[in-house]
Formats: sequence, structure tokens, C-alpha cells
Amino acid sequence: MTPRISPIGFRLAEVALCGVAAGASGLLYGRFFATGQYLPPLCAAAAGGALTAAVAGFRGWRAGRTLLVTAGGFLLLAWYSVLGHGLPGRNTAGELTRDVLGSWSRMLTVALPADVRGDLLATPVLLTWFAAATAVTLALRTRPVLLPIAPTLLAFVAGLLFVGRQPGLQFVPTAMFLAASLLLMVLRARSPGAVTDRAADLSRLRTGVPVVLVIALLGVGGLLLPLATGEHRFDPRVFWPPPHQPAETLSPLATLKSQLREEPPRRLFTIRVDDGGAGIDRVRVAALDDFDGVLWTCSDRFLTAGHHLPGAPGETRTRRVSAHITVDELRGPFLPALGRPSQLAGPTVDAGDFSIGTASGVLVTNREFPRGLGYDLTSAIGDRDHALPQASPAISPGTALPGLPGELSALALQLTATEPAPYGKLAAIERYLRDLPYRLDAPPGHSYGAISRIVTGGGQSDAAGYAEQHASAFAVLARALGFPARVAVGYRLPGRAHETQAVTTRDADAWAEVRFDGYGWIPFDPTDPAKTTPPAPHDGDQAAPAGPRPPRPNPPIVAPPHTGPLPAPRTPGDARPSSAPRGPVLAAVLALACGALTATLIVGAKAGRRHRRRHAEGNPARILGAWHEAVDRLRERGVTMTRSMTAGEAARHATSVLGPATGAVTALAPLATAAVFARDVPGDEAVRQAWVLEARLREELYTRRPVRRLLARLDPRPLWPQRRGARKSPPQG
Repeated sequence: MTPRISPIGFRLAEVALCGVAAGASGLLYGRFFATGQYLPPLCAAAAGGALTAAVAGFRGWRAGRTLLVTAGGFLLLAWYSVLGHGLPGRNTAGELTRDVLGSWSRMLTVALPADVRGDLLATPVLLTWFAAATAVTLALRTRPVLLPIAPTLLAFVAGLLFVGRQPGLQFVPTAMFLAASLLLMVLRARSPGAVTDRAADLSRLRTGVPVVLVIALLGVGGLLLPLATGEHRFDPRVFWPPPHQPAETLSPLATLKSQLREEPPRRLFTIRVDDGGAGIDRVRVAALDDFDGVLWTCSDRFLTAGHHLPGAPGETRTRRVSAHITVDELRGPFLPALGRPSQLAGPTVDAGDFSIGTASGVLVTNREFPRGLGYDLTSAIGDRDHALPQASPAISPGTALPGLPGELSALALQLTATEPAPYGKLAAIERYLRDLPYRLDAPPGHSYGAISRIVTGGGQSDAAGYAEQHASAFAVLARALGFPARVAVGYRLPGRAHETQAVTTRDADAWAEVRFDGYGWIPFDPTDPAKTTPPAPHDGDQAAPAGPRPPRPNPPIVAPPHTGPLPAPRTPGDARPSSAPRGPVLAAVLALACGALTATLIVGAKAGRRHRRRHAEGNPARILGAWHEAVDRLRERGVTMTRSMTAGEAARHATSVLGPATGAVTALAPLATAAVFARDVPGDEAVRQAWVLEARLREELYTRRPVRRLLARLDPRPLWPQRRGARKSPPQG
């Protein structure tokens, strides 16, 4: 007797696949969290949810009891493992509700990659647990093939939304989810209570698994195409208000003059630059990237910062710098930072005192008076190397200047007319502004009018300006040429690296920064410090050197600027040149998508029809269903059939074309004839034998030919109606 497989084996396989699909949605959060410590709780959620629902399903518990046990299991996991609380107390319910229900909003206001914390893990664990539990419940208690995939698909989509625009491709989670979901469909394409033949089941799995793998590979391979770069991914954070809004405060550029004239100077903070600090002569507190013609402001979004800070993708020509900073009399919200911060450490980081601008890298605090706030900072700073003069400024959409006066645009073109390279053009603007008169008692303001006064004043003393106007003028002239420029406000460092330096209001300064591909934001100093004369020293440990402040020009470039022909500076509207033609790539993507969709429809249509034939009403219809499936397999091998052929004629014709490989169809033909013409209704054994012969025919047709077996599954000919033909011989049973 042919061995049989109990349905319990398939049920357990369905439970496992539901857990794997839910676990794949949990793996998505590898792009959300900074370390892999998120994996154990999410794996426990996928396994725990699946096992809890499986026990409830196998024991036949009612829906209310199942929901109660499932929710209780999640609460135990969340309370003890995720949130790390101890024994329940009086406020347990309130704390659990606050942590679980408020987790999703905190996930939308934290800068990525985020620290692995219980209040951030609660939502991923909740989604993974209930996705696994719901999928297993539907798999064990319902018949629709696709229904158990819905909960895990929703959890997968939710994970993608929380990850947002984080760089990187989700190869492993996508492959796991596709493979588990499609294999679950293959397993469920059978009667829930049927006891089937091992040969038929294994043959179906051997055919379905390669199809599943091909579709999964196509889905994962699509991530490698240029159209899946992720630059335009949807991110729900853009619609969620950030926890801090430092842009509403007074622009730090407007306070520059009052700081420089303050007597006696106040010590604002101390800084010690450690690793990689050679040549560091300034520290930034604010980066202003939005100009309306009157004021420079910061348009960035500030999200809660943890120990790991969001980096800038593509900045490879940088060096690592670490520093320790302690705040004294510096008022918030802006905090000192070097370059692009990547790591933050300190006793108050976990308290949520820090936020970071996701685009600018500016650090802010929610303390109005952050006196005593200390933190260790690791940053990436663009390295001024030999290749910088040949580098190209990055493309940035935020370089528009509303109402730019024509005289400023003409001046920018005039100053850079003889410089072919982008870096040379910027250096020419920097030299011109450094040669202008400098006066700290000049009127404040950095509007178009103030800029025009100092750059077109012909060197008159009443047309002089100071760092506020010079930095704004450089950014405006650079943007007039299409360069991504911004104004930076910060402080000059009076001492050397590896020494604790006290920074005072006397060291306040402003400069401009331009973003270069691979380097990040490179500073340009349009103010010559040699022309400034600071006030007399106040005391010993905070005093500046007597006489003029020593000049700190930009470090010289060893290699001379490139003099060969270079393209003109790109404007924000210009598209970045692509490494491959977009037309052929788009055509290839559409062709792959259409091919994958067509293959899925063909396989699905065949599987659905086979299921209907095998579970038709009545034993004669089921036997004829096995015969029609056998005829379909013969048509896939190229055997031409007509609707006028009897079963015996079709079997003899197949034997004449394919030889002994059709022994099963020869044995099946009498059963099909008897199902139509016999007086007695065939029994269950005849039905079982018919489908065993159909499975054996598939084995005989493709023995040791797995590729041809896979291609046969994608052959659409069995879905076409058979043609009519003239009867060549009398009907034979």
C-alpha cells in the first residue's frame, strides 16, 4: 500500500511558516536599531505568538479564550523581557499601557539608527507577536489559501514604514517573507482534512518549491536595480511633529555681534579634541540653510538622539574626530559639535536631553540653561586632501534664493569667470570677501541690502561689515552659482588639540560651508581674522593673546587646483548623471515584473484548477479530474490532443509519441472510461488510485529533469481549450 502522510505534519509546517513570515517582518528593524540586540525579543515574539496560537488551535479553544491567552503571553514577554520591569506592582497597568501604546509615536520621533530600548521595542514586538498568532489561528481554523498571509504582510508593511528612508536594502527579510508566504500557499493548496498520498504530496512540493525560490529570487533581485535606490521612499516622520523646534528661536547669527562685544567675555564651554584633532580650529553650534532674503534660519527636522547618530551616506573622504565638551554659560538650544556627529556618549543621553538635525547634523538640547551638561562626541570631518580641488559640489534641492538682486548674481559670475573648477570658483569668492573692510561696529543684519552694501561699496569705510555679513555674502554668491552653501555659526578654538580649551564669547564667529560629494560640508572662511582686534584680555585663564587674533585661514591644499576643462556648476534642477541609461533599465524592470506576474498567474491558475478537480463533488468527477490533469501534463510535453479523442485513444497516442514514459496514463485511461460508462459508481479506492497514477505520470515525464519540470509548470498551454478534431477510429474504452 502506498504510504500516507497525516495532516498533522502539514499543520505543524504551516505553523512554522507563519512564525518565519512574522519573524521576517521583525528582521526589518535591523535598519531601525543600531545594534543586533533587538533580535532576541523579536524572535521570541514570533516563536511565542505562533506557539501560543498553535496550542489554542490544536486544543480547540474558543476565540475568547484564545485571545485572552495570546494577549497574556504578549504582556508577560513585554513586561519582563522587553521593558525589563520587575515584579508587578500598583502602577503596573499604567506603566505597561504607557510604554506599549506610546512606543509607536516615540519610534517616529527618534533619530535613526536608534538605541535598543524597551520603550522602542514594544511596538515591533507587539506587531510581530500578534502577526504570528493571528496567522497561525487563520491557518488552523480557515480554508482560504491566502488568508493567513494577510497578518504577516501587514506587519511587514508596518516595519517598512517605521524604517522609512534608512539606507540599505532588505535582502534577507524580503527573501524570508516571500519564501515562507509562498510555501505556505503551496501547503494550503489541499483539502484541510484529507489524508493524501506521499507521492502526490512530495511531487507537489518538489514542483512548488522551485517556483517559490524563483519568485523569491526575482523579488529580492529587484532590489539591486537602480530604480530601488530608496531615495524616494515614503517616511511617515515627515508628517509627525518633531519633539524639538529650535528653528522657532532667535537665529544664532543675529546674536553674533552682541557676543563679540560682550565685556567681560563669558566662558561658554570647554572642549578637548582628542583623536584626529589635528588642524581643527573651529566648532560649530548651528547650520543655517534657509534664506528668505532677510534672515538665515535652520529648516532641519530635529529628532531625539541616542548614542548612535544618523550619518550622511556617501561621505567616504572623511576622518574620525573625538572630543569631550562641557557646557558652562552657553544657552540652549544649540550645542557645540564638530563635523558630522556619529556617536554620542554621556550620563544624560538616555534621558532624552539631546536632539539632532537629521540633515544638518546640528545638536540641540531641550534644556534652556544646559549648564553642566557634558558629553563625548565622535564625528566625521571632511578631509582636505589632494583630490578636493577636483571634487564636485553635491546636488541639493534647497539652494534657491528668492528675489536675488541682479547685481549679486552678476558679481558672482564676474568673480568666478576665470576659474574653471568649482573649488576654484568658491576660493575666488572667499578671497574677494576677505579683502573687504572689516568693522565690528558696522550695522548688524545679513539681508540682501546689507550684503549689497558691503560687496559693492567700493572699499569705503561705511561699507564695511563683519563675520555676519561676510558669511551670508559668501553663501548667497555661492548659491547664485548653484552651489549647495549654508551659513555656520560657532566659535574659534583658541588653543591646541589634546588640551582642554576654554571657549568664550570673544571666540564667536560665522563662516560658510559648501557640501562636496564624498567630503560632506567643507568650511570656507570669508573673514580675515588678521583684520580683527579683539578687546583687551579679561583674566589669565580666559584671556586671548595680546594684539590681533592670529589668522586662521583655511588649510592650504597641497595639490594645485585642477585647470583642465570641467563642467559648469550644476544647478539644483539638473539631474545627476546616471551610470546606466534609464530607458533600458526601466524596460528591463518592466519586463521582469511582467514576466514574474505572468508566471505567478499561470502557476496560480493551474493550482486552483487542480484543487477544484481533486475535490470535485462525486467520485466520477474526481477520477475524471485526475484524467484531465494527466492530459494537461501531456500537453506540456508537446503531445497534441483533441477533444474528440477517447481516453484509450489519447493513451495510445501519447505512448506513440513519448514511448514507455507514459505507462501511468495507459493505466489511468480505463479508470477514466469506467467513471463515465460504468454502471456502478467508482469507490474511494479508485479515486485514490487515479490520483496516484496522475502523480506517477508527472514523475515519469520529468525523471531527472528538474529544469524541464519547472518550465512545464510555467507552460500556459493547458489553460487553452483543446481543439476539436475528426475522430480517426471508433471510440474505445
